[in-house]
Amino acid sequence: MPPFDAQTYSVLIPPIAGIALATTTVNVVLQEAHRTAGVSSHGGATMLAACVVLLLLVAATVVFKRFEKRAVHLITFIAVHVSGLAALLLVFTDVTQAVPAMFTAALECVVGIAAALLSFYWMRKLRGTSAQAVVVVAFCALVVSEFATFVLSFCPPAAAHGAAFLFAFTQFLFVRASRRMGVASDVFPAVSESYFGTDAHRFSNRSFLAVAALGFWFISIPMGMGRAFPAGNAIYLSPVPRFMVLLFVGIVAAVWVRNGLASRMRAITTSIWVVMETLLALGAIFFAIWPKSIGVGASFIMAAALVLQAFIWYLTIAFISFGRRDPYYYAAGAWITMHGFTLVGMKLDRALTGVFADNTAVIIAIMGLCVLISAQMVFTQLLAAPSQMSENARTEGVAPEQERGPITRDDVRRIPLMGVLALAPQAEVSLPSANPDTRIATSVIAMGQRFGLTGREIEVLTLYALGHTQARVSEELQLSQNTVHTHIKRIYDKTDLHSRQEILDYINEYGSR
Repeated sequence: MPPFDAQTYSVLIPPIAGIALATTTVNVVLQEAHRTAGVSSHGGATMLAACVVLLLLVAATVVFKRFEKRAVHLITFIAVHVSGLAALLLVFTDVTQAVPAMFTAALECVVGIAAALLSFYWMRKLRGTSAQAVVVVAFCALVVSEFATFVLSFCPPAAAHGAAFLFAFTQFLFVRASRRMGVASDVFPAVSESYFGTDAHRFSNRSFLAVAALGFWFISIPMGMGRAFPAGNAIYLSPVPRFMVLLFVGIVAAVWVRNGLASRMRAITTSIWVVMETLLALGAIFFAIWPKSIGVGASFIMAAALVLQAFIWYLTIAFISFGRRDPYYYAAGAWITMHGFTLVGMKLDRALTGVFADNTAVIIAIMGLCVLISAQMVFTQLLAAPSQMSENARTEGVAPEQERGPITRDDVRRIPLMGVLALAPQAEVSLPSANPDTRIATSVIAMGQRFGLTGREIEVLTLYALGHTQARVSEELQLSQNTVHTHIKRIYDKTDLHSRQEILDYINEYGSR
């Protein structure tokens, strides 16, 4: 990460605000502004319906592979209007109190789906952004959304739904600001190793994705059980537990934003899981020793669920940046995992109530088992070193020589700044392999021939695609920053690509063919 500078980091403000507004809308409309620990209104029906619709979106990404930019912009445009207008109708239903509950539930479901799509848009905008910057975005968005939710929890439903209406159309302001400021990946380019110390190919490995999904399934279920302890009903949170949730989230967010700014990425990949487990354990302990004040234990569970939410954002953006599938595939799948399986945990409490007269010990035991399974999967598989990369690559149909192209010292001298210098923006990261990768350089040469780039533009584009900032390109090629900026603008005009990530997407799709 570059030294802290307000102007440099301002590019992160639109995605922080966009994700925070979308998340607050879901909190207010579907989760009753955390006045309860429930994951959904109407007994979970609205959340279940939202998960089904988003599951159809996942299926659509399998059929259509990747959505074009125009389709993404259209989906976002529609989502803003649908979310805002449905929230406005909810205000009307709150005032009149003359609308059937089924119609209200349908409106809440529509708002929730549209708000989720808006959060997916901002995650998509963060493709190719460094792990450090993503940590800052995720935990800043978390604390902003939770503070807004805390304030709105004391407002009547009509006021809260009115705020959701304003939040929806405010998204347009941040979309315009984002287009004016540029994309975060241009300022904070990503290196796959900074996320989990793993090669980029691993994010396209089905086994790696399956392990991530299972790990989050098993951690979401006990969180749902804790939020409906012990009979399956959402726990009411008085003002004190609500404030405790806000305090816990604020402390965790402050620590991890600091780690992100200091590029201490070990914390986010290991310690964050320990924090979630600790909060869950404390919640279970308070359930057991303080059953008459169940809201205190629920506050620890809610805090753990919110920290999990930020971590899932982080993991989703990692897969969006380096995975082979469309970003909606990863974002919608993660959303379903986080909310759907929490709902499963709440329903499990209700089922256990019908079997055991006093199910407190049973619920706590099952929560502990799920957390143990999740931790084992995450620490032994998700966060493990990719020692079997060659075998995984062959499983996925990638030839071993494509993992790291063979290169000699003469090649390094002939093609300056290849591979190893791509790590310059993330200098603290250690690669699992020391051999540089020439694929980007050869692909850029092919792009130069295809789009009629000059020799100098090819040199600039090579370094730019490798992850260097414009200042570093200027230093290495001994050009002024204004000249480098002009070259990049001309490259964008000639190729009809508009960001570093779009260039990398083009290279990944077409390569040097």
